[in-house]
Amino acid sequence: MERPIDVYTDSYSQSVEFYIPAPHRKLVINISGGADSAILLWMLIKYCEKHIPDAEIHVITCANVVKGWYNAKWATTVLDKVLELTGTELIKSHYTYFTDDQRRQELNETEKLITKIHGTTVAILGTTQNPSVDVEHLREGRFEARDEGHGRPPYRNLSPEVLRWQPWMNIDKRFIAYLYNHFEMMDKLFPFTRSCEQESRHNKDTPSWMTTHCGECWWCKERQWAFGKY
Repeated sequence: MERPIDVYTDSYSQSVEFYIPAPHRKLVINISGGADSAILLWMLIKYCEKHIPDAEIHVITCANVVKGWYNAKWATTVLDKVLELTGTELIKSHYTYFTDDQRRQELNETEKLITKIHGTTVAILGTTQNPSVDVEHLREGRFEARDEGHGRPPYRNLSPEVLRWQPWMNIDKRFIAYLYNHFEMMDKLFPFTRSCEQESRHNKDTPSWMTTHCGECWWCKERQWAFGKY
């Protein structure tokens, strides 16, 4: 029996079909501490509690020295807040791996390890598409592989048994802002996220550590463009 598909559409005609296809119930999701993956985790829990009550959700986070390990702190902050907001018991583990830089291959290998340990069959990422190249102040510094026309569908096979799901892959960050407003999470969850990609060598939050948004990196500018605030 197929599961329901929840459809969401923002005022810019960006749309997402949100669902976990049957019979998958063991899921692994990457959480960075940013706004995109935070609302994705919250929505995933809500969907599973309604449609897949026996689901198992495993969380992974990459923390690296270049960014002062801040993802470890902020991902934990997000997870704690989501647990508080939902009261869920579906999250079964949170693994944080530490490295000297952020590499996609290491994420892929970590997902495979979680699949081996826990039998997960859907690997979930909260990556969004870049803003249009018409947004002039966000052209320079963007990761061009995320530009419109990248050709990556929301669902694809990583192996015969395991699916990759990237529900935000064809929408930009304005849609994420819409979701926070739609679910009334702008005050409840958004303030507990951090999208800044400031390198630790530029940290200005002394004596605190990587607590604010620098306002200068591309990711801060994207967040300001979409949400109107950091």
